[in-house]
Amino acid sequence: MLINFLHDGVEVISHPAHGLLAGKIADKIRHKLFVDHWLETMTAIIEHDDEQISHKAKKSISKIGMPMDFAINTTPIAKSFEHAKAVFEKVNKKSSWSALILSHHLQFLYEDTAKDHAEFNIFLNDLKSFRATVCERYKVKPDKIAELYKIMIFADRLSLILCQDQVPQLGRELEINTSIDNKKYFIYESAKGNLIVKPWPFKESSFDLSLESRLLSEIKFKDEDEFDAFLAKAPIKIKSWTFSRE
Repeated sequence: MLINFLHDGVEVISHPAHGLLAGKIADKIRHKLFVDHWLETMTAIIEHDDEQISHKAKKSISKIGMPMDFAINTTPIAKSFEHAKAVFEKVNKKSSWSALILSHHLQFLYEDTAKDHAEFNIFLNDLKSFRATVCERYKVKPDKIAELYKIMIFADRLSLILCQDQVPQLGRELEINTSIDNKKYFIYESAKGNLIVKPWPFKESSFDLSLESRLLSEIKFKDEDEFDAFLAKAPIKIKSWTFSRE
């Protein structure tokens, strides 16, 4: 989960909500790679962070009872392995094309850490064979899939920036990443309050995006059960942004 401490409480954004926002971003992009199987590609982007392990298994609150953002909530490698397998199997049941795109992301996330976990390392190595098989099945070159995956890493990173309120103020630029067409992308807020991405990769000259978050009025909890109970009853908040080319 993603955590933002606000003046009126704690904002909690689920990983699936972040994934859905990444899908919305990807669907706004204008690109020559928009060919067949776009819905299957979107499935991989939207569902890439599903099948998260339970709060109790991961420990969603700190020792002093405060919610922990995923960036500081270190997950044991065995639990990461469980998540990687679960999300891959879920997506693969829908479409091997979707799983093909997702497999690039799992390789990107876990290739280094998996070296110290035998089963995880075998799983990632098996994904390489899986990619070759699926590319042959769909008569597509691996290089094209690697380029298509760059849309996913752009959308994923931009979604995280938005979810975590990381866009700087006063017109300062924040690097998103180097991704689509091997270009380096930046985001900043205009004087009108709109968000601008340079270079502009989107189909429309302006558009709106939104996602749902939950707002907790409490910031400390006695245990995981209390946190889960408060989160289940927390009011839903709509976060929204307007993007414009200039």
